[in-house]
Amino acid sequence: MPDDKALISARPWSGDDARDGMLRVSACAALTLPEGELAVVCEPMTRRDEDGTRWRALRIDLPPRLATPVRAEDVRLEDVGGDAVPVRPVDGPAGSVRLLVPFSTEERKLRLSVPTLGEGVVLDVVTDVPREWTIHLVHHSHLDIGYTDPQPRIQAEQRAYLDSVLELARATDDWPEESRFRWAVESLWSFAQWAELRPEADVEEFCERVRAGQIELTAMPYNLHTDTCSTDELHELLRTAREVRDRFGLPFSAAMQTDVPGAVVGLPAALGEVGVRYLAVAHNWAGRSMPHTSGGEHLPRLFRWTTPAGDTVTVWMTDSPHGLAYMEGPFLGFADRYETVDRLLPSYLASTARNAYPYPPGVFGWHGEPVTNREPYPWDVLHLRTQGWIGDNAPARLTAASIVRRWNETWEWPKLRMSTNTDFFTDAEQRLGDQLETFEGDWGDWWVEGVGSAALPQALVRGAQARVTDAQVVSSTGRLLGGSADVAEPVHARRTYESISLFNEHTWGAANSWLSADEGGSSGEQQWHWKSAHALAAQERSEAFLERSQAVLGAQLPRAAGAVETVYALNTQTWAQTTTVRFLLRESVVPDDTAVEVRDARTGQALPCTSEPQSNVTHRQAGRWLRVPVPDVPGVGMVRLDVVPVDHQPREGSEHDVDEGLPGVVVDHDTEDAVLPDLPRSELLTLSNEHLRVRFDERRSCIASIVELATGRELVDPDAVIGFNGYVYDTYTSAGGFNHQSNKTETGPYLELLGSRSLARPCAVLERTDDGVEQRLVVEFAADGLDRGRTTLRLRRGEPVLHIENRLWKPATMTKESAFFAFPFAVEDPTVRYEVSGGVTGDGLAHVPGAPQHMRAIRDWVSLDDAAGSVAWVSPDAPLVHPETIALPYAPFPDSTRPRQPGTIYSWVHNNVWDTNFPVQQGFDATFRFAVGVPAGRPLTSTALAAATAAAVVHPPVPVLARGPVAEDAPAVRQLVEVGDPRVKLVSVCAGAERALQLRLQSFADEPVEVRLRLPDQTVRAARQTTYLGDVRGELAADGDATSVRLEPFAVAAVELDLR
Repeated sequence: MPDDKALISARPWSGDDARDGMLRVSACAALTLPEGELAVVCEPMTRRDEDGTRWRALRIDLPPRLATPVRAEDVRLEDVGGDAVPVRPVDGPAGSVRLLVPFSTEERKLRLSVPTLGEGVVLDVVTDVPREWTIHLVHHSHLDIGYTDPQPRIQAEQRAYLDSVLELARATDDWPEESRFRWAVESLWSFAQWAELRPEADVEEFCERVRAGQIELTAMPYNLHTDTCSTDELHELLRTAREVRDRFGLPFSAAMQTDVPGAVVGLPAALGEVGVRYLAVAHNWAGRSMPHTSGGEHLPRLFRWTTPAGDTVTVWMTDSPHGLAYMEGPFLGFADRYETVDRLLPSYLASTARNAYPYPPGVFGWHGEPVTNREPYPWDVLHLRTQGWIGDNAPARLTAASIVRRWNETWEWPKLRMSTNTDFFTDAEQRLGDQLETFEGDWGDWWVEGVGSAALPQALVRGAQARVTDAQVVSSTGRLLGGSADVAEPVHARRTYESISLFNEHTWGAANSWLSADEGGSSGEQQWHWKSAHALAAQERSEAFLERSQAVLGAQLPRAAGAVETVYALNTQTWAQTTTVRFLLRESVVPDDTAVEVRDARTGQALPCTSEPQSNVTHRQAGRWLRVPVPDVPGVGMVRLDVVPVDHQPREGSEHDVDEGLPGVVVDHDTEDAVLPDLPRSELLTLSNEHLRVRFDERRSCIASIVELATGRELVDPDAVIGFNGYVYDTYTSAGGFNHQSNKTETGPYLELLGSRSLARPCAVLERTDDGVEQRLVVEFAADGLDRGRTTLRLRRGEPVLHIENRLWKPATMTKESAFFAFPFAVEDPTVRYEVSGGVTGDGLAHVPGAPQHMRAIRDWVSLDDAAGSVAWVSPDAPLVHPETIALPYAPFPDSTRPRQPGTIYSWVHNNVWDTNFPVQQGFDATFRFAVGVPAGRPLTSTALAAATAAAVVHPPVPVLARGPVAEDAPAVRQLVEVGDPRVKLVSVCAGAERALQLRLQSFADEPVEVRLRLPDQTVRAARQTTYLGDVRGELAADGDATSVRLEPFAVAAVELDLR
């Protein structure tokens, strides 16, 4: 009976496989023997005798099954002339022989033989010139808020690690300087919590060690999918760093980003606002990232990353093929013992110096063939992360420092140093500063696809991101009108941003996210409750913030004489809008049976109006919803609307209308008895307003045509693979419930992992309405992956925008799946650009090599521009898009439709592809909104058109109910802030220092602009350019009611104003 019986003949992958691969490719010579491979490693290790003689190390790794023992004296080494080369045996790793040979400043050709193994055991060896490596070991703990344990346990452990940091630092104070324990706090959130819960003396000692350089605080609070952040949120992330800086006198120079493979273009600018010059990233490919397929093989490990505006950080990058990303130190033995490091580190350095990557394919997370067109690492200074164990959330331990101490006592070179990120970058810049390349643009996140696993919570967070800035503008409006702002605004904003960002933090669940343990990495259900609660908290806090802002402002706004209700439609955005306002007319103010009309106070004329009954009427505020189209609401301004009693009721609205205060929520009623107007079928399926004509194809359940009336231009590609707003449902042949399975899985040219693909089936028309406020078409369709689907198209009066709402009733399933909506635009050779957090990316703009190109997350809009004009596409709720084709979401992410269509955008509404961290199934009844916008005669660039369209869709006017005294001269219209360039967005107006107002700006111009900011009816006493967080950058000239500021291409900036 054989001894190697096994129920399963293969064994799972282990780290030993990757290490063996690295040892193999590090060899400078190798010979295959019957017992296995005998390899020679030219170790870059040197010693020096007392007389100055230098030696370098050679290591002979012996086959593990070798029957004949090999000793140092059995090895012969000769030069090319046949003369013996002096050797000195020294201790080496088990299973090997280590020899010291004379150091040479040139390559040497040697012949190595082991006669005791046979005459044929002869190898020709070319020894290189060993580099004098300096290795900065940066000890940290990678913070996953979850994954390895429920989140409260994680937070407690991370705080406890900082107690150990102090203890280990004290314990090594008398050690040699290079080996003293040092620690980098990867995530500042942990320190902020710890400082609140520890005695003042401990906090002061910790801070003193930070000042001394033994402990490093880095600037990011935690690791996020930065692509899901709003621009303002990206900057608010650094508020804790600013507070720590000011409270403790601790400046920041470095930030760390760990695990997530990629970051958004706006990050360097946000980091620069708190003085960060250095960014150390560790990209975990995890089988879901393949940067070498999009130019990443040409991205050096050390480089400068800059934005189009010139904001720059120096970056050190490690990733999976350099050693499991942030696990690289423990993977070499720095969490284990000296003997492990003694074997692996020399081979790692040798392989780094000679190969594209130190590890070959097969290291965890790296699919595909070897990379042959990447240059080996050229320098002699190295940043190496280490942790207490091989694992996330690992503790602080003395192991690495002890190994460093023993190593430096043993070898002259390489020199090891317990270090910090800042120390490494300072050393590297001194050595290499003028040799570093600079790369510009977006560096997208390969893992952001995972946010599609919780489509509804993500939509709630996106709604909160929009609402928090609306609330800030509403809160500041009182000050802009000469009154007072809400003093509680900063507190409400801070709490809202915290909830938003904790949801956008990169840990979405447990390692085994589908399981329900009460602790450990299988506590999936418990961890998801904690995570999704932050989405709900973001919604709740942003709504409360906006509600308070409306109430505080409403108390200052006068009511109109003769009106039973006065409503101010407040446009919080840069661009003037012809828009629709929706507000609740409460029964306590006006009984529901009292007929009313809504008048535009500018003209006194009645506006079209519809009345809709309250939904869930038994359990909500009594009243009726009025919907009113309002023309020409000025940018960052308001128009007064007066509700007055009349003899006729407003027209009844639709029972399908979305409650715009709750993104993703719709009130649904039975529509079986709906009566359609008696129209020819072609007219029934056609909508039109002043700007657009839209025709629907009920057979294909998609939009057949969108015509811009001013130009006659057709916007829909009639020959597209999938119709406009066509629903696509895919299933995949991989299985859920197996840890990291999708990360280990590749697909081939036959798309083997695509299980099925289907489109929506023909639809039924439920409603076709023209109520004077909008024309509306509602259809319902059947499709795979859904219990049912419903599409509502709206063309509102006077608006150059088609509003699309796709309501999906989706059951939960563990089947691997995705759903898309297709948007094929009829554009030729278009320039396509995408709004991303803090900037813009797309055609004609540089991006960092290796950024994913098959999919990305957008903020709100995509612009398309060709010779015939511009068109805008907006997605308020669903951030993920695939450009030109649907890429199969398994490595290497091949195209799954053809041909590529440059004008087509696929919205990736949901997926459950991941098999760890992210939810593996989701069910929801939710609405995903989209919009298409056209210029309508406005002289806007393509990006300005897209931004203006998004502003109208994502930030509809805020209705503010006046509660001030009745005034005959109540203002009919007011513009509060005038932004002089339509390519510049006013992100928000919020509280500045000492009663000042801060205007946060973002430019979508690809050239520098000088933008004039005017505050009508105000006097600007002083103006300053500041960061988003309020640090003064310089004085600006005040010019009556205005000031001007220069913005570099795609820049963000803030202006703080003192008003009289």
